[in-house]
Amino acid sequence: MPDLLLEFLSEEIPARMQARAAEDLKTIVTNRLIEAGLVYEGARAFATPRRLSLTVQGVPARQPDLKEERKGPKVGAPEQAIAGFVRAAGLKSINEAKVQADKKGDFYVATIEKKGRPALDVIAETLPEVVRSFPWPKSMRWGSGTLSWVRPLHSILATFGPETEEPDIVPFRLDGLAAGDQTRGHRFMAPAPFTVRRFDDYVAKLERAKVVLDAARRADMILADAKNQAFAQGYELVEDDGLLAEVAGLVEWPVVLMGSFDDAFLSIPDEVIRATIRNNQKCFVLARRTGALPSPLWGGVGGGGRSESLRD
Repeated sequence: MPDLLLEFLSEEIPARMQARAAEDLKTIVTNRLIEAGLVYEGARAFATPRRLSLTVQGVPARQPDLKEERKGPKVGAPEQAIAGFVRAAGLKSINEAKVQADKKGDFYVATIEKKGRPALDVIAETLPEVVRSFPWPKSMRWGSGTLSWVRPLHSILATFGPETEEPDIVPFRLDGLAAGDQTRGHRFMAPAPFTVRRFDDYVAKLERAKVVLDAARRADMILADAKNQAFAQGYELVEDDGLLAEVAGLVEWPVVLMGSFDDAFLSIPDEVIRATIRNNQKCFVLARRTGALPSPLWGGVGGGGRSESLRD
């Protein structure tokens, strides 16, 4: 069955909003699919500083055909009531309805058949509504358009199709921005556009374009490299899960660096140093084996279209 791939590429999304936004995108889109009778097999959402992405696997190619029985007025009811029932049920005449008896008498019943629509058409109608009503904690408008998003939206990638065939572009537009099958990599290291077909292809090409899509993997890379560099210098990393999650939301291509502060800046209490470095510089600290903070030494992480320091 076909798969759906979405990506909304924008200016930098605040790190604190990314995880919730990815979960909201998955929940809203998959709920809309189910409401439309398109029961999928699985879905995963991702966020980086510049992109919000979703893959939905095993979406039916079209909606199922529906058959519904609609109960109408009693036999012998006024002509006006019968005429209204005929119009509402889409019948040519009351003769197309059957008569069904219950304990209150005989009633007209119409059988209404509704043909399922292609999933591509349903998705193309649904996605603009999803974007325009997306529940960002804060959003903005830019230029002369009316679209509101967390930051200015640069491009929309939306493809739909089975693995064995070239996927279709989901045909919709938002404020003149047309969905397509292209995206871009790291803002500085791989800014040229490239075409993708489906999720596996998307992840692999992003990686080559210096973007790690999965936030958990970015965090693992930062933590492992920071620990290794600290150990090589005879120190240990003072771990901070909250800071790690935040920094993973600041970079698309993590690179850990180390450096030092002048001794004059380290004469204040350790707790103050760590709080300042954590809150203002988004950096970790290192500790000697005894547990005290080191002499001036720091590390950094760069990526995501800018250089972000991560003091180690």
